[in-house]
Amino acid sequence: MTFLNKAFWVVRDKILTAHAIEELLADAVERGVRDLIVQVRGRGDAYYSSDIEPRAEGLQDPELDPLGKLVRDAAAVGVRIHAWGNVFFVWSHPEGALPRDERHLVHAHPEWLLRPPGERPADLPAVAADGRKRWPDPRLRYLDPTGGADWEGIYADPSLPEVREHTVRVFEDIVRRYPVEGFNYDYVRYPQKAYAASPDDHRHVTALVEESARRLRAARPGIVISADCFPDPAVARDKVLQRWPDWAERGLIDLLCPMAYRRDTSEVSRLLRAARAAAPRTRMWGGLMGYDGEPGLLRDQVAAARDAGCDGAILFAYDPAKRDLLDAFAEA
Repeated sequence: MTFLNKAFWVVRDKILTAHAIEELLADAVERGVRDLIVQVRGRGDAYYSSDIEPRAEGLQDPELDPLGKLVRDAAAVGVRIHAWGNVFFVWSHPEGALPRDERHLVHAHPEWLLRPPGERPADLPAVAADGRKRWPDPRLRYLDPTGGADWEGIYADPSLPEVREHTVRVFEDIVRRYPVEGFNYDYVRYPQKAYAASPDDHRHVTALVEESARRLRAARPGIVISADCFPDPAVARDKVLQRWPDWAERGLIDLLCPMAYRRDTSEVSRLLRAARAAAPRTRMWGGLMGYDGEPGLLRDQVAAARDAGCDGAILFAYDPAKRDLLDAFAEA
């Protein structure tokens, strides 16, 4: 059995300059990787031209439209670009700072932010000496009911129709503006079940997936809609209210990317087999982690994904400083 596809996830910090984008495409072509899932909405911001959300702070060149350059240059060399958008995860910062741009939804709509059930918003954020706003607790613990063990950052509340409409409008705008091959959902879930009012709140996540599928397909017929998911369907359902087997069964998703990030290859195999069994008719790329200095392990895990019945494999994540892993992934 051979794979139909190999792909890279490309995190937003790898598309900050024109040179970096050119290097990315050269690396992909050289290794025969023809699909790139590229993060263009990382934290409620835009690595593309947007009238809805603010330009990403990491972009220093005011003339650069990363997604625009990607789709133009990729078309010339036969590479397909899938726009990757973080769905409900809308902000994080290593020092607890808030977005600089007052248009960011954290500022414009603090009432949209996800909080544990029954908790009210904290006081307005303080202003530090450097002029950046910060919440009274720099790690935003009032948004963090389990004490930080699994805390990722600030989410928008999936239960709010306004949040879902804003998010779908962002995604629809991307696929109307840019001739992308696909659109990829990440963080299409609750951060933890502790944030949900009840287990039935999974319906809010599914409501976004359903509405987004309808509008993205209308905006760009033939678009490939994909979702990054917890690979064990029971864990996805019970821990983060992500019922992706239902989305697959209903045809809301064209491609699933179960994230089997484990060093233990036998566990990678188990997770991907469970994912394959839960969605036997939906195209699936096994999501694999590239561990520093372990190209042999990555080769073994590509084989495990193949043997589990995946249609392809996708590497987290592209890094030009780790070409040993890129080579191992491509050659496996």
